[in-house]
Amino acid sequence: MNRQVAISACSTLPQDYTVPDELVRDLRRADDFIQMAVISAFAATAQAPARDISPEEIGVFIGTAFGPLETNFESLGSLIDDGEGQISPTLFSHSVYNSAAGYVARLLDIRGPALTITNYGWPFLIALEEARTAVASGRISRAVVIGVETYSELLADAYRRSYNVEAVPWERNAVAWVLDPLSETGGALCRLEGVLLSEADADSADFLTRRDESFSDSAGCGAIACHPMAYADALTEMVSGMAGLPAGEKKWTIEATFGRAEISLLK
Repeated sequence: MNRQVAISACSTLPQDYTVPDELVRDLRRADDFIQMAVISAFAATAQAPARDISPEEIGVFIGTAFGPLETNFESLGSLIDDGEGQISPTLFSHSVYNSAAGYVARLLDIRGPALTITNYGWPFLIALEEARTAVASGRISRAVVIGVETYSELLADAYRRSYNVEAVPWERNAVAWVLDPLSETGGALCRLEGVLLSEADADSADFLTRRDESFSDSAGCGAIACHPMAYADALTEMVSGMAGLPAGEKKWTIEATFGRAEISLLK
């Protein structure tokens, strides 16, 4: 089976997000990483077409470069200061990268695959292609794909040292897309043809500073803001506006010192 896959909904989390009333209780102990993933997933799925799908046929795919870094530091600090017998079980469990996928799956009643991918380059795009393949193959009938990064003072300090500057253009953010079989959607934003990625040797600091990363389409090419979620933000904004574009194939390319990514869509 090789089904055509549609992007049926997508959303970007506002910088000044607040936890919706219906999620306050469930997220009362969650850190920023989990909260952002869950809220963005809820927003995207609320926009997706209603379908009668078994929970076992839905999967969640998360891509992140740095994960719940501050929670990791807090958990390790507690372990060092208080000893292994005193560390908070909740804090420790939230330091695990796949914890956000667990929250999303539980609160959205998703019982299919739950996968968290970590990669310093374009983790959201890797998760997106994994999800597209799963839907296209018939393994699942819907995929919720999330990209999320939080703020860390350690990463901000590394950025300052790399550029020898004081101001840091770092932003926490999350995006979420919903993928469905094209045949099952009446109002899809567009068809996701595929994602091609290639890697190149680069200085490790380039993954943090995103030096010379640029985004191009038929309209031209320009620099992307210097933070790891900028490419996902730009793609989500453009996909959200696909309804206003003429029919046809659309390709976007991201160039960076550490590689190249190509995203193919069909309206």
